[in-house]
Amino acid sequence: MLNRRTFLTCGLLALASCSATTGLPLAASSERPEKLRFAVTDISGLTALEESFGPFRDALADILSLPVELLPVDNYSAAAPAMLANQLDFVMAGPSEYLLLRARAKALPLVGITRSDYYTLVMTRVDSGIKLLADLRGKTIAMRAEGSTAGHVIPTKMLLDAGVAPDEYDVQMLDREGCEALRSGRVDAWTDSFSRYIELVQEPGLNGTEIEVIAKSDPLPPDLFLVNSNLGEAFIETLRSQILDNASVLMTALSSSEANAKYLDSDMVLVRDADYQMLRDSYYAIGQGSAIE
Repeated sequence: MLNRRTFLTCGLLALASCSATTGLPLAASSERPEKLRFAVTDISGLTALEESFGPFRDALADILSLPVELLPVDNYSAAAPAMLANQLDFVMAGPSEYLLLRARAKALPLVGITRSDYYTLVMTRVDSGIKLLADLRGKTIAMRAEGSTAGHVIPTKMLLDAGVAPDEYDVQMLDREGCEALRSGRVDAWTDSFSRYIELVQEPGLNGTEIEVIAKSDPLPPDLFLVNSNLGEAFIETLRSQILDNASVLMTALSSSEANAKYLDSDMVLVRDADYQMLRDSYYAIGQGSAIE
């Protein structure tokens, strides 16, 4: 991942950076849109979107001197056609959703959002006797959702690396119900991100008493903001510069809602497509490469 100083030295952010902290409008350009339409791939419904991202929307609009409109979408599948129809400009997504939107709508990475403890965990019941990923052959595993980075793609790759092929176990996509399904015995294992482990296992005191971790992935690439490539190169570079120059203000606004507490210790960083190659490789390894082509 590039650090910001290196990126600036390369001269890719030379557009109108001096106006960012003064509150002045973005540099005048024929590419400048009248507003930015903003969506989040894992939040559906305007009420939930407003509650979680209203403060961020307001802060971004102030910094850009440009209206920012919240546009709810059901998921990344709905975001792709909206981008292709130029009805959506700016999206917050996880790494997996980024690859899918890049493939289906030519979305471009803008700015990453670090997560210090962003990795996948695989968990079982303490009394299950299951201690290794290889022990999950023939078992039922709760995963989060189709295409989820930490809750589907990466754990599938972890199992494959342990010699357990996707056709050797059953999967139930249970979203946030995986933990309860494991506790009740509906499934033999549950996989999700570390942040959900903290919320659903560690904080309630279930770790080591009812649930134990049997595997942990390598760190995952950052969540990110991505943009519609039809916005134009000059405006996109200016937008990136404005966001990075005001990262502390925007991160404070972003993490102010309870839903975004996982970003309390996060930073905004420069990212490029190559930073997501490990996830792209995982798609191909588990036989799902066609989804990101």
